[in-house]
Amino acid sequence: MTKTIFITGASTGIGRATAKLFAAKGWKVIATMRKPENETELNALNKVTVLPLDVTNARQIREITQQALALGDIDVVFNNAGYGLFGALKAMTDEQLVQQMETNFFGVVRVTQAFLPYFRERKAGLFITTGYEKGTSQTARVPFHF
Repeated sequence: MTKTIFITGASTGIGRATAKLFAAKGWKVIATMRKPENETELNALNKVTVLPLDVTNARQIREITQQALALGDIDVVFNNAGYGLFGALKAMTDEQLVQQMETNFFGVVRVTQAFLPYFRERKAGLFITTGYEKGTSQTARVPFHF
């Protein structure tokens, strides 16, 4: 039986590479991104379905989760959407900090909450969540420059 992975933040970087890798390994891939209309490479792959998803939009998370589940069973959810905010803390605005938390933290929580009932009902499923600094390490840092 073919397995399926649901990936957030699949437009670039680790998310895009993961989508391509899993498709090459024979998995069905649901690759989500904020602007799927700009995507050409993943749309051309047979086992990849590209869907719109902004993880800061709770309503859209619920809708896309249901749309994805209507396509068939999902075995893995890869919470990958996120971005780094670099610079001196004193120069960061509240809006920048809130937006990053909405994306990198609450986005992960909301996507996970959306799939939890489904995984519980199936008694199966795996969540993978990544966080990275400059795409090289899996640590989170807030720079404090005085």
